[in-house]
Amino acid sequence: MLLISIVLTTAGCRDLLEDQTPGWLGSSIYDNLNEDGNYNNMARLIEDLNYKDILSKTGSKTLIVADDEAFDRFYSSNPWGVSRYSDLSDAQKKQLLFGSMINNSYQLNSLSSSAGPILGNCMRRLTALTVYDSVPVITPDDMPNNPFWAPYKKAGKSLVCMMDATQVPMIHFIEKQLQTQKITSDDYNFLMNYTTQHRPGDASINGLPVVGANIKCSNGFVHEVSEVMLPLQNMAELLRTKPNTTQFSDFLERFSAPFYGGINATREYNRLNGTSVDSVFQKRYFSKRSQGGLLLQTTPEGKTFDGLLKFDPGWNTYYPSTSASTAGADAMQQDMAVMLVPSDDAFERFWESGSGLILKDYFSKGGTVANWKDSIPNYVIADLINNNMLNLFQSSVPSKFNLVLNDASNPMGITVEDIDSVYFGCNGAIYLTNKVFSPTSFISVLYPAAVDERMKIVKWAADDQVIQYKAYLNSMESRYSFFLPTNDALKNYIDPVSYGRVGASSNLTYLYRFFYDYTAGSVGASVWTYDLTTNQLVDSVRLVQNTDEIRNRLKDILDSHTVVGDVEDGNTFYRTKGGTTLKVTNPSMGANGMKVWGSAQTDKNAGIPIFKVYDQLAVGGNGKTYILEEAPIMTTGKSVYDILKQDSLQFKEFIDLLEISDLLVDKMNKGESNERAIGNSFNIGFLSNFHYTLYVPTNAAIQAEYAKGLPKADDVRALIDAGQTEEAAQKQALIQQFLKYHFQDNSLFVDNNQGDKAINGRFETSLLYDGGFKTVDVLATNYEMTVKDATGVVHQVTDLNNQIAREYVFNTSDVSNPLNSSEIYSTANVVVHQISGALRYHSNQYK
Repeated sequence: MLLISIVLTTAGCRDLLEDQTPGWLGSSIYDNLNEDGNYNNMARLIEDLNYKDILSKTGSKTLIVADDEAFDRFYSSNPWGVSRYSDLSDAQKKQLLFGSMINNSYQLNSLSSSAGPILGNCMRRLTALTVYDSVPVITPDDMPNNPFWAPYKKAGKSLVCMMDATQVPMIHFIEKQLQTQKITSDDYNFLMNYTTQHRPGDASINGLPVVGANIKCSNGFVHEVSEVMLPLQNMAELLRTKPNTTQFSDFLERFSAPFYGGINATREYNRLNGTSVDSVFQKRYFSKRSQGGLLLQTTPEGKTFDGLLKFDPGWNTYYPSTSASTAGADAMQQDMAVMLVPSDDAFERFWESGSGLILKDYFSKGGTVANWKDSIPNYVIADLINNNMLNLFQSSVPSKFNLVLNDASNPMGITVEDIDSVYFGCNGAIYLTNKVFSPTSFISVLYPAAVDERMKIVKWAADDQVIQYKAYLNSMESRYSFFLPTNDALKNYIDPVSYGRVGASSNLTYLYRFFYDYTAGSVGASVWTYDLTTNQLVDSVRLVQNTDEIRNRLKDILDSHTVVGDVEDGNTFYRTKGGTTLKVTNPSMGANGMKVWGSAQTDKNAGIPIFKVYDQLAVGGNGKTYILEEAPIMTTGKSVYDILKQDSLQFKEFIDLLEISDLLVDKMNKGESNERAIGNSFNIGFLSNFHYTLYVPTNAAIQAEYAKGLPKADDVRALIDAGQTEEAAQKQALIQQFLKYHFQDNSLFVDNNQGDKAINGRFETSLLYDGGFKTVDVLATNYEMTVKDATGVVHQVTDLNNQIAREYVFNTSDVSNPLNSSEIYSTANVVVHQISGALRYHSNQYK
C-alpha cells in the first residue's frame, strides 16, 4: 500500500454535470483507452494484468485514469523509485490498476450516494484491490520495537505481513456529498492544503482533482484525475513513513502486533504468488474498535493488553462507532476518522513546558533517566493518542471545529492555525499539528492515577464505562479536591455491607484487599474477616470475581473521595460528591502533617496522613490531588439511631418518640418482592439517597412540647396496649410530623464558615404539610449555627454537634451470607446536631 499526500494541481475541472455529452459512447473501457492514444500506460496495465478481456466486454466497472503526460510526471518523481513503465513490478501494476477500479458502474455524482439511493452520504468506496495484491515482507529492521515483534527481530526472521486484512477504499469528494454534509468551500480548500480554490462542481478522488468525468463506455464509466493515482495507505502506515511524525508513530507502534492470518490466508497467498511461505500475518493495533467494530485486547499469546487505542489506525475499512445501527459496509462509505498528529518539532516543545514537562520530569526522574520515553506506560500513551483520535471526519472540518470535543467532552479548542498540513489515509485524514493537544487527564486531578502504576486501581475505576468517572474528574468546569488512595491503601477497605454482620461479634467485619489483575485487565479483591478492635485480619473468605460488585464498591469509594471545591479554605468539614462527610485537619502542612478523616476514621479517632499533594491548578488544571498510602477514606457503620443511642441520656426523649413513631425500619420494603436489607440496626424509613441534617432538641425542650400537646411515647404505648389503635395512630401521626420537621435536606456543619462560606439560607425539611415541604432558615458562621423555624423562633445549635451517620440500603434481602455478592443500593448521609429548642412548623400543630 502506497502513500499519497495531497499535492494538487490548479488545473480547472471540466463540466461535471451528468448530462454532458459523452466523449466516447458505445466502446468498452479498454477500447476507449487503447484507441485514444493518450492513455497507453493505462492500456498496458490492463494488458499486462490479463484484464483486457474483462474490460473489453460487457460488465460493470468504474475506472479512474490518468493520461500519459501524468505518467511521465509520475516516472520523474514517485515513492517507488521507478523511472519507466518497465520498472514496475506486478504488485505495483496491481496497485495502479485495481487501486483505481470500482467493481460497479458509477457516474461521478452517483459516487456520492449509497444504496437506496441515499443522496450525498457516501465519501468512500472499496476498490478492486484485494488484500493479496500487495503484501509486504517486513524485515527485522523494519519491525516496531515492542514485545510482540521482538521474537522475530531477535531471530532475524522476516514476516510476510498484510498491513490490514481488509480492502483498501478510495476517498472522493463530490459536490452533492459536500453539500449534504455541510462541508464548505473553505473546508475543502483546507483539506487540499490550499492548493486549489474550490468552485461549485469541483471534485477530487484520493486528493486529486477530477479533470474529466462521466466518460460513458459500454461496460462502465471512466473518470480522469490530474495525476497518477496510488492507493492510499492507512493512517498508521502513513504516519510510519512520514519523516516528521516519528515520535507519534513510535508511540502508536507500541500498540501493534503481528497476528497469524490463518491457514486459508496462507494458502491463498501461496496460490496467487506461487510461493510456499509457512505463515502469512496481518498487522493490527490493540484498540476498543478494530476490524468489524470489535474490541481487540487479546495479544497473540492470549493475554490481555493493558491500555487500548480508541480505534485501530490500521483498519482500512474503519467506520465510526456512531454507526452501530448501520451495516458495516454502508457505514464505511459514509465517514472516516481524523487523527491530530503533532510534528516532531511540536513534540519537542511539548516536553519542555506544561503537562509535557510534568510527564518528562516524572518519567525521567528529574532528568536522571536517559531513555525516559520508553518508561511511559502504554496506558498513559493511550490517553495521549486517544485525545487526538476523532471518530468523525465530517464533523471535524474547520467550519465545525467548535464541535470537536476532548476526552473530557469539553471543546478541544482547535483552530486552522494549529494545523500545518493535511494528509489522507484510506481510513481517515491526518491533521499535522504544530502543537500537542494534551488529554485533560494530564492536568486534571486524575493525573497521578493516569501516570502512576501504584494507583492503577483508581485509574481502572475512573476509566470504566459503567462507573463513568473519568469525564467527571477531567472536567475543567469545576474545581476538585480529590483524595486518591494508592493500590496499597486499597488493601485496607472495610466493606460497609458487612458492618455488624460477621458471626456473633459486632467487632468483626469484612475487609477487601483490592488488586489489579494484569492478566484480565481488571480489578479484583480478596475478602477477609477483620477485627475492628485489634485491626487484624482473621480469615480469608473468598475472592471477588463479580465485576458488578467490584464496580459497586469502587464507585462508592470514588464518591466518598471527591470534594467539589477547596478543602484548604479554612473549614474542617466537607461534603463529598456522594454526600458523605470528610474532616480535614492541618491542610496548610500538606505532606508534613495534613490529615483527612472519613466518618469511620472519626469514629476511631485515627486520621489518614496525606502522603503527597499534586497542585494541578499550577498547570492550568482543575484542583488538587491528595495521595493516601495508608488506607482509603471509609464511612461509618453508625445509623442515625446508633448516633442517638450512643448519647442516649442527652437524646432520651427524641429516641423515645422515634421508637414509637413507626419511622424506624429494619428492612426496606419489608415483606414485598423488592425487600432490601439495611445496615446492622435501624434506618429512618423515609430518608432516600441524599444527605441531611438532623436537629435533635434537648430533653428539656421536648418535655416542654409535651405540655403544649405533643403526645408522649408512653401514652401511645398505653393506647396500643389497650387496643385503642385508631387514637394511637392519630397520636403517632403527630409525632411523625414533629420528627420529620427536624430532618432537613442538605448536610450543614458547624464550622468556621467565613466569608462566602457562611451559610444563610432557607432549606426544606422532610415534612410535607399543607401542600408543601415545610422549611427552616439556617445561619451558620464562626463555629455557630442557629435555626429559625416556621413560627419565627430562633434556636441555637449546642456544643453537641457534627455527629456523622450513614444509613445503608443493599440490593438483596439478606447480606448475612459472606458468599453473597451484595451491593450498596443507596445511602442516606446525616449530620446530627443537638438544638436548644424544638422546631415548630405551626403554632397549633398538635390540634
